[in-house]
Amino acid sequence: MNIIASFKTDVGTFRKDNQDALIFLKNKTGQVLAVVCDGLGGHSCGDIASSMAVSMLKDFFYQTKWSRLENDEQVYQWLNDSVMKIQAAMNQYSLNHEEANDMGTTMVITLITNRKAYLVNIGDSRVYLFNNQGLKQLTSDHNILNLYLKNNQKQLVDVDVNQTYWKALTSALGPIKNLTIDIFDLSFETPSYFLLTSDGVHDFLEESEISHILEKNSTLKSKVKMLIKQAINNVSTDNLSAVLMLIKD
Repeated sequence: MNIIASFKTDVGTFRKDNQDALIFLKNKTGQVLAVVCDGLGGHSCGDIASSMAVSMLKDFFYQTKWSRLENDEQVYQWLNDSVMKIQAAMNQYSLNHEEANDMGTTMVITLITNRKAYLVNIGDSRVYLFNNQGLKQLTSDHNILNLYLKNNQKQLVDVDVNQTYWKALTSALGPIKNLTIDIFDLSFETPSYFLLTSDGVHDFLEESEISHILEKNSTLKSKVKMLIKQAINNVSTDNLSAVLMLIKD
């Protein structure tokens, strides 16, 4: 497979600091890792949490002998172990830095290996798949709204999803956070795009806008710039980050 990517993070127009962090990595044996982390706003050291998660994942990725991870169970274990090591490191950091006790970050991971995509979701950053079948959101936000819908599937009641409290997180990566780790895999056809975004991007774009940009006959770099620019034009109030991968035979 031929995998190319472009990525960008932007402080936006409402925040003084950028608490997002991201990476796109390729190694010599064909594995690819893309990550977006969004440090929690309103919590101290959100930027440390997101950068710590990304930095540690980078080290784990390059230190791993991927020939030993031949099946889904082994890859799932690697992903889960990586997250738990990051959590442990954050716990230790908070013991030495009291101001970091409440730090936290969201995390989405897309790992390409064994000709499959393995995904991790914590929080409300997202992964989308785009191909000739259209745009599909692959991850489900860990927030109050989705928890409510999950627990009331048989008696759904209309809710005003525009109320901000529905978006309050039910999972995050950090010393004193509730942690839920979604790990799953999928096969995909080629060509396919995988798009990872922080909520400063996807909360301010309609799916039709994302699709319209991704289907344009332009470079990956241009598509990423357009996604972020359009979200800013739509009055995004947050930091904005996106990683866009194109996978071809």
